[in-house]
Amino acid sequence: MRGFGKAFFATALVYGVLGILLGLHMAMSKNHGQLPTHAHILVIGWVSFAIFGLFYCAHGHAVPKLLATLHFWLAEISFAALVVGLWLLYEGYGQYEPIAAVSSLGYAASFLIFVIAAICGMRTSPTEVA
Repeated sequence: MRGFGKAFFATALVYGVLGILLGLHMAMSKNHGQLPTHAHILVIGWVSFAIFGLFYCAHGHAVPKLLATLHFWLAEISFAALVVGLWLLYEGYGQYEPIAAVSSLGYAASFLIFVIAAICGMRTSPTEVA
């Protein structure tokens, strides 16, 4: 595993651990106010980023490097900002909702970039899987 596949998968592991820790914290404190943040960390951070990583491992050779680079950095930065925005929002700081809104749009844009990358990757024959 190397390149963007490795990078996406490595960050997915980090986000998975953070999501689990937030879930444990909520359970132990009996305060589930950050449930939306927890869900976003696990679904976007763990699941989606892991899928991106596996895709780039299998088909990354067929994706233009600039496209993969743009996808990676826009997804990572948008997701980090989204988590911060959601955390602040669900801690009662409504004035920070624009952080969550703008970063959501950034992540949506990164996903559309992934769609283009996936189309590029699926147009060529897949690599051999060991």
